[in-house]
Amino acid sequence: MSEANESRIPTSEEVRTALRHCWQPVARIDELKDGPRQAVVLGEPLAVFLTEGGEPAVVADRCPHRGASLSMGAVKGNGVQCPYHGWEWAGGDGACVRVPSLSDQRQIPPGARVPAFPAREQWGLVWTALEEPLGEPPSVPWFDERRWQWAHGEPFELPVSAGVMIENFRDVAHFAFIHRETLGAMPEVIERLRPERSGNEVTLVREMFAGDGSESIWESLREIRYHAVAPNLIAAQMSTGDGVRCLLHAARELGSEKSAHYWLVALSEGLDEYSLAEAIESEQRVYAEDRRIVATVRPPQLPLDPDADLNTLADSFTLSYRRAFKHFVEQALGFPAAQ
Repeated sequence: MSEANESRIPTSEEVRTALRHCWQPVARIDELKDGPRQAVVLGEPLAVFLTEGGEPAVVADRCPHRGASLSMGAVKGNGVQCPYHGWEWAGGDGACVRVPSLSDQRQIPPGARVPAFPAREQWGLVWTALEEPLGEPPSVPWFDERRWQWAHGEPFELPVSAGVMIENFRDVAHFAFIHRETLGAMPEVIERLRPERSGNEVTLVREMFAGDGSESIWESLREIRYHAVAPNLIAAQMSTGDGVRCLLHAARELGSEKSAHYWLVALSEGLDEYSLAEAIESEQRVYAEDRRIVATVRPPQLPLDPDADLNTLADSFTLSYRRAFKHFVEQALGFPAAQ
C-alpha cells in the first residue's frame, strides 16, 4: 500500500456511509415488552419490536400505505400492525401480510413491503444496521452474560457523535479533574500507556488505585483492562480485592452531532464488596460528571486525523482508538486498510 493511501483521512461523508454498515444498539429488550418503540439511526426513524415469539425485529418507521408511524402500532404474530389502517407488516422481510379492508387478501398490492433491517439480541440489547453489516455485533472475550450478575444503567443521549463519548471512556488523563468527587484525589501524571491494536480492536491493561478521599466503593480497585471495538463499543474489566466488576458501553449514532448510549454493569460470582444496585449508582455518578463536559466538546464529531488536536503520550490509547475507527471505515467502504 502506498504511503498516500495509509495517511489518507476519510471524509465525514465516508464516515457516515461506513456507519450504515455498523451494528448499532437501538433498544433494550425490556423496553419492548409493552410494544414497538422508535429508534433513530443516522437520521432514519426505525420501529423496533419483539415478535410474539420473542424475536427482535426492526423495520422502517413509516407505513408505505399512508405514512403513519409503525412504532405507534401493535405487534401481530411475527410482524407489526399499523395504527392508522391496520395493515400488517412482517418483521423479517417487511412484506405486507394482511390488509384488513380487503375481503380477499390476494388483492394486497404487489410488492407491498416496508424496508426491514437485520436484528440481533446481545446483552439485553437489540442491534441493527442500515445496510449489510460488517461482521457480527461487537463483543468482548471475557464477558459471558451467563456467568455474571449484571444489569443495565439508564441510557442517555449527548449532543456529540458516538465516538466522542467512547473516546472519553478510555481517556485516563481526565480522571484527576472531572472525577474528583467520585474517585477522589487521582495522580495528574500518567504513566507510559501501552495500548495494543489489532484491526478495529484496541486493548490496554492499567494498574489503578483510587485516590485519597474516594468513595468506599472504589477503595479496592487494583487493575483495569480496557477493550475497545471501534467504532461504538468500549468495555472495562476492573479487578478489585474481592473479585471482578465490568462496565460495557455501546453507542448509537443518531446523527452526525447526536448519539445515544447504553451501558451495563456486571459483577463476578462471589463479589460481595457491594451490591449490583450500588455499583450501578456509582457508575451513574461517574457518567454524570463525564456528560457535563463531553456535551460541550467541539467539534461534535470525532476527528480521525491524528493531527487534528494537540496530543501527548497520555493520549496514546485514544489515538489508537482513532486509528481503529479509521480501519473500520476503510473496511466498511471496501478500501485497502493499513494494519
